[in-house]
Amino acid sequence: MQKVIVITGPTGVGKTKLSVLLAKYLNTEIINGDAYQIYKDMNIGTAKPTIEEMNGIKHHLMDFLSPLSNFSIHDYQILVRNKISELWDNSRIPIIVGGSGLYIDSVLYDYRFEDSGRNIEDEKKYDHLDNIELHKILESLDIESANKIHPNNRKRVLRAIELANNNISNEERNLKNNPMYDFLLIFLNDDREVLYERINDRVDIMIENGALAEIEKLLNKNIAEDMPVMKAIGVPELKKYIEGKVSEDEAVNEAKLRTRQYAKRQLTWF
Repeated sequence: MQKVIVITGPTGVGKTKLSVLLAKYLNTEIINGDAYQIYKDMNIGTAKPTIEEMNGIKHHLMDFLSPLSNFSIHDYQILVRNKISELWDNSRIPIIVGGSGLYIDSVLYDYRFEDSGRNIEDEKKYDHLDNIELHKILESLDIESANKIHPNNRKRVLRAIELANNNISNEERNLKNNPMYDFLLIFLNDDREVLYERINDRVDIMIENGALAEIEKLLNKNIAEDMPVMKAIGVPELKKYIEGKVSEDEAVNEAKLRTRQYAKRQLTWF
């Protein structure tokens, strides 16, 4: 089996710094494991490492996709597995770095994805339900999937309902007992209060560095609300301020809260 190193953990814990040091030591390269750092024009809000932070280490699958594009976990799985093989062909042990648990797991384990796309017409019958009501339907069909998918991730909830209705079992979809690589997983963590304080400071720094202007540029592209990039942590919250619906302080505090909640979900996942 090919060897792979994974550095993961909650947002703001220090994954970038460690990964660059390790990549330099092993003379290798880094593969992005963050679901939103793949998009262009989202540097500040997604906390992409700067050129200085990369310190000469090549980073793959980062900042390469238009925010107008759809990109699935299956797409990510294929690209990363190809990149792992490419690095191994050059005698380098790949380092996957990021906090998007499902994306990383889809690479490490034998996740199977259906070839068929979303059934938009079938999904419309749920339009009258809010996210909580929709999630309760998933709970009644597939409690295991419901426990893993946040109610606000409506797209994934709808897909899980479709799979459950088609009687596709978890065992058939995600063979998580079958690792695809000989991997070492390094999980970084910190005291919860220290981590939350660091997250709050990080959001403040993002605002100082121009996160609001970055999001405003995204909005000017008229990107559809259901596109993944519009659901990135901080975007919906700061968008409310840009649209004049809340004050800047309210928007920033909500962005901090949502980021802390995201970190908690990351801890739960791993």
